[in-house]
Amino acid sequence: MVTSNVIQRVFQIRYKSNLGTCFALDIDGKQYFITAKHVIKELQADDQMEIYYKKSWTNINVKLIGHSTISDVSVFALNLLIVGNPMPTSAKVFYSQDVYFLGFPYGIITDAGDLNMNFPIPLVKKGIISALFVDTPGKYYLIDGHNNPGFSGGPVVVKHINAKYFSVIGVITAYRIEYENTYLGNNETPIQVKSNTGIIIAYTIGNALSVIKNNPNGHPIRPK
Repeated sequence: MVTSNVIQRVFQIRYKSNLGTCFALDIDGKQYFITAKHVIKELQADDQMEIYYKKSWTNINVKLIGHSTISDVSVFALNLLIVGNPMPTSAKVFYSQDVYFLGFPYGIITDAGDLNMNFPIPLVKKGIISALFVDTPGKYYLIDGHNNPGFSGGPVVVKHINAKYFSVIGVITAYRIEYENTYLGNNETPIQVKSNTGIIIAYTIGNALSVIKNNPNGHPIRPK
């Protein structure tokens, strides 16, 4: 069962017309938010986006930490803190390991009121690690699962043996598509449709940590 340290760290965001998911990480005494770059690719150094809070969209000021140059990962910070148990990161991943991913596909939300600090509860799905591409720039995993629009930017998490909390290992960015022919009766038409193959692309959390390392300017968790 996915623990509260993950659920309470995942948020629905909207930037211009792009709906997506982000999640909070506390690194070296500062808080950062991770998402897929294609969700906020036009985000500037000091900008605004919307976050779903108390059953409505709320404008928030954001500070861009950086866009990864080798992966579909971006990092930003807020001028406020989101409390909750920490969500650790992990580079330890095994072939065929069970994983979970969280987000807000198609804008679907579950309102839990005070149970989740007035933020909606994300949907959770399960998959397995199908392949690891960790020797290439922009290291990523392929996951056997079913991704949907809106999960982009959500965390991929695992529960290691004897660990108290789930750890985040990656960031959902896309799914592999294939074009399929269509038919009218038994006759093939020239129209093709996009098909979700069930192959999810998730960049490793190391891509986000590299962005943070290059600009460690998140919101301080403890007063200076």
